[in-house]
Amino acid sequence: MEGPKLAELKKELNFLQPAELKEACLRLAKHKTENKELLHYLLFYGDKTDEYAEKVKELLAEGFEELHPSIYKANKQLRKLLRTANKHIKFMASKHLEVEIALHFAQLFLAHPISRNNQKTTQSVLASQLKRIWRLVPKLEEDLSFDYQQQFEQLLAQIKKQKTPIYDLENFKL
Repeated sequence: MEGPKLAELKKELNFLQPAELKEACLRLAKHKTENKELLHYLLFYGDKTDEYAEKVKELLAEGFEELHPSIYKANKQLRKLLRTANKHIKFMASKHLEVEIALHFAQLFLAHPISRNNQKTTQSVLASQLKRIWRLVPKLEEDLSFDYQQQFEQLLAQIKKQKTPIYDLENFKL
């Protein structure tokens, strides 16, 4: 059985009464945790995306403070932090906030002692965020792109200064 097209769902939603629509939303929220979180975002932070982005940054900072000293467990925690950040980025659906959160993640990573680790799996977490920023910055509006490009270049300079082992560092030129 194939899922219906989005246009078909939109048409059908137009025919629902407000009470039926509310019931459908609540039923969706009960079905999956991510749906409930998205509904929470839409109801309470839909028009306050900057405030929500700050909360996500705080969540990431707390996660970095709680990183385990063991590299194996720290790598698992880093990947979990990335999944959480990606989920919230998906809720916000804003490219400039995605770049902002990715920059924040990279800065937190570099400030943490784990950044000095030579393990490739650890460094690939940072490399993935650098690739994300590198890919998104040119797609932003010109003024935002310029600001984030400067922050990105400062981040790359910090990586070179700390001699953090990133394997594809030469590829990140804007």
